[in-house]
Amino acid sequence: MIRPYFGASETSMVTLYRKVAFSVGYAGVSPAGTLPGFTPLLRACAASATNTPAPAPTPNTVFAPVTDDIESLSIYATIDKRLYKMAGARGNAKVVCDAKAIPKWQFEFTGSFVPVEDVAAMPAVNYSAFQRPLGVNKLNTTFSIDGYTAAANSFQFDFGNQVVKQDLMNVDTTEITGRTSTGSVTFRDTDVATKDWLAMARTSAKVPLLLKHGQAATNTVSLSVPLAQIGKPTFSEVDGIHMITVPFRCIPSNAGNDEWSITV
Repeated sequence: MIRPYFGASETSMVTLYRKVAFSVGYAGVSPAGTLPGFTPLLRACAASATNTPAPAPTPNTVFAPVTDDIESLSIYATIDKRLYKMAGARGNAKVVCDAKAIPKWQFEFTGSFVPVEDVAAMPAVNYSAFQRPLGVNKLNTTFSIDGYTAAANSFQFDFGNQVVKQDLMNVDTTEITGRTSTGSVTFRDTDVATKDWLAMARTSAKVPLLLKHGQAATNTVSLSVPLAQIGKPTFSEVDGIHMITVPFRCIPSNAGNDEWSITV
């Protein structure tokens, strides 16, 4: 419709859904072999959880990417006695691990819309499944890439899930339709004799990468990438020291669903 005057036209809401983003401490468990509190969150981000409880020789939980039969979850958030619900939620996860800071999981979920409800009282909370995260420093954190132990001050990792909201005739779901896991790490640059990062980028070298946070028997998290493809580095300065930032892509083997693993 064309009108002879300025002004907004009416709109209609044609799809309803919810999104929520929040962070969780990047920490392990105690005792070893206990399922971490963030297990349901990672499973709804297209990851499997293989738990080996005590008294096994090496009790732990290993998270790995999956492609089929991706789980979902329901998220409840109570704010000022108002209950917000999200059903059938799936999402994406990131790891942010910076020196002299608390490392975090960063989650973003999309799910079905449920009307807001009033509640009589704020619910009780229980954080016993979550350990207090440790600060990122020499005492708690180690990082290696292609066998080189780097003096890193920043590490980021992104599951890279493609999350889509489907609202069709007879269908109202959130789906994960793809995954390209990537990351980057910033550390003190090296001489060429130690590592020629530019040459590795030119040849698209694929190298192992390991970030371990927490060095004791418990409260540890290890993130391993067997085939981290080196991207184009960039350079910066931190505290007057020359730094290099190396981006990477996580490449699966021919078996698939093995481009990374997270052991807690």
